[in-house]
Amino acid sequence: MKATVITVSRQKGSGGNPIALNLAQTLGYRFVDRESIHRAALEAGVPEVALRELEYEGQRDLIERILDRLKTLPPIPATVQPSQLPREPLPPSLGLPFGSLISAGVPPFASTMEDYVRMLNLVMSELARQGQVVIAGRGGQALLRGWPGAFHLLVVAPFPQRVAAVMAGPSATGIATEAQARARVRASDEAHRDFLRRYHHIEWLQPLHYDLVLNTAQLSPAAAAEVLLAALERAKARPGG
Repeated sequence: MKATVITVSRQKGSGGNPIALNLAQTLGYRFVDRESIHRAALEAGVPEVALRELEYEGQRDLIERILDRLKTLPPIPATVQPSQLPREPLPPSLGLPFGSLISAGVPPFASTMEDYVRMLNLVMSELARQGQVVIAGRGGQALLRGWPGAFHLLVVAPFPQRVAAVMAGPSATGIATEAQARARVRASDEAHRDFLRRYHHIEWLQPLHYDLVLNTAQLSPAAAAEVLLAALERAKARPGG
């Protein structure tokens, strides 16, 4: 089977982001991550505050405040077309077809967070239909479960290793102590877990949701890539794939 869509879920600090990006480059596939999807969603008129809420699932008080705030926002008039909304160039990894698919298929405003999640799901479903794409995050392993030609990867690592990686990596801005790094990693874990429970009703780290689980504790980036490519080559085709 040649996988036409690959979803990558990863623990913060596990090295999953570069693995996903390198895989896309090796296969010649498009790479779509959270930032790319959010930029395109903003183009379609989704309020930024709604997208920001998705990153703080572990903070229930913040969720309630944002949802209350959203209820006070006036809807965009039905006469406003997506083409009339302010636009900025999309990231090169997406290109124009992605922006046009969101703008054409999604209303410019929705009143509940569930509507925003449904919008993101529509986007990922269309990306999967187009094929030749690596999707990092956003519940792709749940939404595209059983999708013909899909391959689902989970990248994990021991907690101390992830804390050290966060302290040394580009996301270390604002982190001065190991305690802060630990808190950042735990908050990320909670956000992933709560997002998938709340919107997709699955347990994030349950291995049966994935075709391959990579533990980077003993794998160099090159070794991880080798294992992943071998698994893709030998994966059995799903019905219809």
